[in-house]
Amino acid sequence: MACTGIELISQQGNPYWGRTQDFEQHFEYSGVKVPKGYEFSAAYTPFVTEQNVMGIVWAKDIHESPVLLDGINDYGICGGSFYFDHFYKYVPTAQIEAEGKIAIRGEELCTWVLTHYTSLDDIKDNLGHDIGITTDSGPMMDMSVPQHCVFHDETGRSIVVEPSIENGFKIFENPVGVFTNAPTFDWHLNNLKAWLERTTKRSYTYSNDEPVDQIALDEPTSGLVGIPADYKPESRFLRAAFSKLLSVDVNDDDALNQIFQLLTSVNTPKGSLRINQPNETLVAWTQYTAGYDIKKKILYAFTYDNQNLRSLEYGDPNEWGDNIRYFSFISKQTAEPFVEKNEWENGENTI
Repeated sequence: MACTGIELISQQGNPYWGRTQDFEQHFEYSGVKVPKGYEFSAAYTPFVTEQNVMGIVWAKDIHESPVLLDGINDYGICGGSFYFDHFYKYVPTAQIEAEGKIAIRGEELCTWVLTHYTSLDDIKDNLGHDIGITTDSGPMMDMSVPQHCVFHDETGRSIVVEPSIENGFKIFENPVGVFTNAPTFDWHLNNLKAWLERTTKRSYTYSNDEPVDQIALDEPTSGLVGIPADYKPESRFLRAAFSKLLSVDVNDDDALNQIFQLLTSVNTPKGSLRINQPNETLVAWTQYTAGYDIKKKILYAFTYDNQNLRSLEYGDPNEWGDNIRYFSFISKQTAEPFVEKNEWENGENTI
């Protein structure tokens, strides 16, 4: 319940996005390629995909009821689903269908978006007319899982999709490219601006659409001094946003590594975040970290128990076949030995 996402734009103007998946329960995860025309038969209302999608699915049994946690489609729409407790407003199926919309569960929102829309404006214009999120429970957690989503495109633009109104969605432009969990996105944005006013010489109007620029190397700032160090979403949002805004510019070769480094400021080691339940204390941890090269459509991922990076390329969807394909990225940690080398060129052995 402590996921965080960060987008970076490289010096060449190309977008990259990474996210942590933090939870307190064990789920199956797998990389997937989902072809256009595939039926998600286990969905609350079964539907057929209209776009090809590559990403990562999760479920108690991913072969029985897979849903996308994050992914990228043919049109370079890339994003993921994050836990959104307290502020979601799901409604009964009858209310959704009475307005001529399709009912889905909360955990199916990211899957629906990535398999149906071709642009961020397409999402903004049509999502609220096409679907509503039901209160009826499903196979995951015995509920319609509270979720909201963030999506990016090949220009670097980002939007937030939030089911915080009954039978509809609030959709925000995301000027910072950072995302966590509840409360609502506009609250996070205003809280960030308040902290920026305390730690820099900036001032803001607090309108949702005003820019939040990088903190240049010569801009006076106290950085992360005083920023909360806990794992609550509002604290992680601040740490992620400040880490991004303070980041040096990076080129395409370094962008994903920089995102992974920035995400270390919000990683959850086992034992650090404890959730008290009536009969037990649950421990949340960063189960996996994923990164996307949006222009090249390449997915990278590693897990809590194995920091070795795995990759999955989009390739040619015409070669994917007609059924969902699964790609494992979960394995035990391995180590490469040091290499004995007594001579090297100038700069070759320098970090």
